Amino acid sequence: MSWSVSQKGARVVLALMIAVCCCLAWAPVAWGQSSTAVSTVTETSSFSTTSTKTSAASEGSDDSKAMLILDASSSMVEADAEGTRMESAKKAANELVESLPETAKMGLTVYGANESDAPDNREQGCKDIDTLVPVGRVDKAKFTSAIDGLEPKGYTPMGNSLRKAAEELGGEGERSIILVSDGIDSCAPPPVCEVAKELAEDGVDLAIHTVGFQVDDAARKELQCIAEAGNGQFLEAKDASSLATSLKFLAQRDIGKYKVEGTPFEFADSPEDAKWLGQGQYQTKVTPDSNAKTDRYFRVSVPEGHKALITMTPIWQPDGHFQDAQVELESSAQTNENDPTCGKARTKLFPSSIAGSAQFAMEPYWVSLTREEQADDCDMSNWLIATQIYKGGAELVDDVNVEVNVFYEPIPEKEQAKEWSDKVISSGKYDGEVPFGTAEEIAGGTSFNDAVEISEGTYSDKIVPGEYRFYKIPVTWGQRPVLKMKVKESVTNDADSVKIKIFDPTRLEVGTRDFSFYDEEEESGPVSPAQHTMYGGDNPHQGYYFLHVGMGAKSEDEATEVEQPYEFVVMLDGEPVDGGPDWTPTYENGPEPSDEPIKFDGASGSDEEQTVEETTQAAESTEATEDKSGGLSLPLLGGLGVLLLAVIGAVVFLLNRNRA
Repeated sequence: MSWSVSQKGARVVLALMIAVCCCLAWAPVAWGQSSTAVSTVTETSSFSTTSTKTSAASEGSDDSKAMLILDASSSMVEADAEGTRMESAKKAANELVESLPETAKMGLTVYGANESDAPDNREQGCKDIDTLVPVGRVDKAKFTSAIDGLEPKGYTPMGNSLRKAAEELGGEGERSIILVSDGIDSCAPPPVCEVAKELAEDGVDLAIHTVGFQVDDAARKELQCIAEAGNGQFLEAKDASSLATSLKFLAQRDIGKYKVEGTPFEFADSPEDAKWLGQGQYQTKVTPDSNAKTDRYFRVSVPEGHKALITMTPIWQPDGHFQDAQVELESSAQTNENDPTCGKARTKLFPSSIAGSAQFAMEPYWVSLTREEQADDCDMSNWLIATQIYKGGAELVDDVNVEVNVFYEPIPEKEQAKEWSDKVISSGKYDGEVPFGTAEEIAGGTSFNDAVEISEGTYSDKIVPGEYRFYKIPVTWGQRPVLKMKVKESVTNDADSVKIKIFDPTRLEVGTRDFSFYDEEEESGPVSPAQHTMYGGDNPHQGYYFLHVGMGAKSEDEATEVEQPYEFVVMLDGEPVDGGPDWTPTYENGPEPSDEPIKFDGASGSDEEQTVEETTQAAESTEATEDKSGGLSLPLLGGLGVLLLAVIGAVVFLLNRNRA
């Protein structure tokens, strides 16, 4: 009997052992799954060609969109040089669509294409308004098909077509309506000028532009009234070519504004209210001071083993016309509030100034926060940055956007830093050949954020007065970009000017040139950074270099809609070398502004930023998740180990007793 009991006991104990062993075998899996569920994965790339940013609705954001309204009324069958007015309008509209960049958002509405203009058909004819292409990224094939299928026959319901277009555009973001017509509204009421005024008052960011195509005095007066009431612009075209030019300008003038991106934040009015920013890009909108200069604040926490570079970019949203005004930005003070005796702050020597013309270009302001060397234990977790933004000139300017970029650059070991610094090439001015080749036609971006990536080669583009164009090219240690540009005689037969600039990956200006042109082709000399990219001192970094082109604005009584073609060639001087850390600046949006220092973990080359409070909460959440999901915590694993030892001891005891 004793053997039987012992045998049963052994079986029970053996079953318990198997169960415990299974638990221990599953434990690492459960633990790993639980950890994975709460971990943050950040993809990194030295020269990423994609962006995961999301921009808030602001000037020049991806919310900019337009609706083109084409007149297909019966008067469009009248003859002109192209055959009929409708055929000229089709040709111009198709040329517009073909010229639009891939990022453009536009729709197509027509009136008068379905119902006849018979006197007894007025009621139906004045309802003849169709949206053939909804507002969205331009599908060129769809647009072309819709335009080519138009047959003019009906009435001219301008007022209701404006309402239809505004409805299709929605109520968010920058919106433009471009109305093309050869006559007056034949369906009033509602009076079309009153409709334009009503829509403009309802939509803060809505502009209604008009193009008069072979119009008489009455039609010209009405279209001018619509544009004025709708905060837009009236242009007049006499043939297909001038109509295409007008359409291109009106369709792209809003699309061509600077695209502002970054995590939204606000400067604080006092040091006590200043929030911490982390690594990444931020954006805000401010009213520049006009009388006294006041300080505005934010904070950064520079991680151990790193130095910080902060760039602040004031942004002028151009409209093509020169304004006698300017905005200046500078940092008035940088204070390490945890230890004022350690760390070193440097800034741009003069304030960054932007004036009322794209010719004067972007001018970011920079602040550098450094420590002596990698092992320096200086507490740099609480730097207070005071910034002043003020305006001058005869004209008062609107609020301006500001982008703030925070970069944390790792500091190499002292010996390694010296080795790289000894390789610095003080090149000075580039005086070699930069030959132009066969130009590839491209459409540049409108900001640092949507700059078009290019490689070595020759390119052609077009720009209208007051606009910006941005391109970017990847550059590694040991290289530097060289840029050369040429512009044909002025299309407007006027004295015009352009400015070209090169910015390094942190938006520091490293090269500039401006020149004027009038009645003959002009060519700039080579523009390049003075040094090849190499670690040490104020040398440029590796990464994307930004090429900026800005064309001077016009006075109020001058036309701004004419595109000026230009060509440029870019090449890389020097050979890639091991000349610095394997680090490139990030342009991702920064973490949300915080009331506490934002933790930065760059050990793996990724950016994982959390406040101390968020880190604690994440750890607590992890433990809670594991308990709920059946995962095994470390205390539980320890308990199971003790249980296993007890079970083994019981088995040994029973077996020994059986032998006895």
